[in-house]
Amino acid sequence: MVEQYGPLVRLWGVRRSQLPNPDASSRELLPLLKSILLEALPFISDVPSSTTIKTSSWREKGTKKFPNTESPVQLYERKVTDEDLEYLARKYKLSSARSDTPEPETWALRRSVHRDAAVAGTAEWDEFVRYFKEGHAEAEKEYTPSVLSTRVIQEWDCSGVEVPFDGDVWTDWTLKLEESVHKLPKPLQKRLFPVFQATCSVRGRREFLVIQIAAKEPDVGVKGQRGRVRGAYTSIERLRETAEGTEWVMGTVSDARGALPPWMQRLAVPGQIAKDVEFFLKWIANQRRGGA
Repeated sequence: MVEQYGPLVRLWGVRRSQLPNPDASSRELLPLLKSILLEALPFISDVPSSTTIKTSSWREKGTKKFPNTESPVQLYERKVTDEDLEYLARKYKLSSARSDTPEPETWALRRSVHRDAAVAGTAEWDEFVRYFKEGHAEAEKEYTPSVLSTRVIQEWDCSGVEVPFDGDVWTDWTLKLEESVHKLPKPLQKRLFPVFQATCSVRGRREFLVIQIAAKEPDVGVKGQRGRVRGAYTSIERLRETAEGTEWVMGTVSDARGALPPWMQRLAVPGQIAKDVEFFLKWIANQRRGGA
């Protein structure tokens, strides 16, 4: 039986022509942002936690622990089959935006829960907001050793957009087209990752989302980027206040392309995304001490 998925939050990406014009009104942006939210949030909503015991679409893949992180990092995996993707492509007439034979998506996800405090090994809520909701790409460049540069290509004004969903109202929307350059071990070439990034917050509660969708556009990320292989990733990141602490969930599907075999990438990604928790908490502790 084909599961319920959507056509936007996929590794095959979104073209700029699928988005409203840069000067679009909030009313014109609403259908797109609502569709993104309604795809992304349910996809990660059944990740297991210590307070819930239920059937999950996510398969446990172990736990990582790091010296600069109080919380263990739990790892999960979820597959979206080629049957699911072919069904979506037919339903939404996406043949021009995908390959004729879409590859299955293997999503890797991490979950960690953090004490709300500005001390070593954890972070307070306002720090997560500042460096993930408000300045995601810039902060990622600072705390992730593999990120060499980032730049914003285009922004949309989402002022006034509100999306009701499942009893909540999602506000404080942003939408950007941006790209980042990542270094890989030699002799592999650098990778260029262009994405459409949407962020939003729940009104009246501590919870926000950062959704990044691969940008599938011939001219995005080409100018001045010779010698770099264009990769793709799509991710869903949610931070929210829970009874346990600040829950940090991030799921991603990616393809670095080039000479890296897909099977090797699938083995490496879970460990890489788990290390991001360590990288951030080590970096933010240094920032509090006045580090550069």
